[in-house]
Amino acid sequence: FQQEDYTVQVRLNDYLDIVCPHYEEGSAAGHAVERYTLFLVDYKEYESCKPISKDQVRWECDKPFAPHGPEKFCEKFQKFTPFTLGKEFREGGTYYYISKPIHHHGESCMRLRVQVVGKT
Repeated sequence: FQQEDYTVQVRLNDYLDIVCPHYEEGSAAGHAVERYTLFLVDYKEYESCKPISKDQVRWECDKPFAPHGPEKFCEKFQKFTPFTLGKEFREGGTYYYISKPIHHHGESCMRLRVQVVGKT
C-alpha cells in the first residue's frame, strides 16, 4: 500500500498478493527495517486505523531478512472456503485492510480498500 488510502477492485476467485518489505542481510540495521501487521477490519476500524481485536490479524510481515526473498501472502476472494482460517467474500462487498508497524510507536497507518465487483 503505497498511498495512505488505496482502492483495488477484484472479482470473485481473483487473488491479491501482498509482498512484505525485504532487505538483503547486512544492508540495514535490524531496528531500522520495516515490519508490519496486516489486519482485515470493518469500516470503523479502517477509518480510525485502530483494530479492536487480535482476531483481525490477517498476516504479519515480520521477516525482513528472509533468506529466500520477500514474504508473500495471497488472499483469494472466494464465496466459500473449506479452510477454517480462510475468509469468505461476497460479490458487491467492500473489505478493508490496515497495516500497522510492529515494534514502533506512533500513528503510522496504511489502508487498502478492496471492492469485490460483479461479472462483466
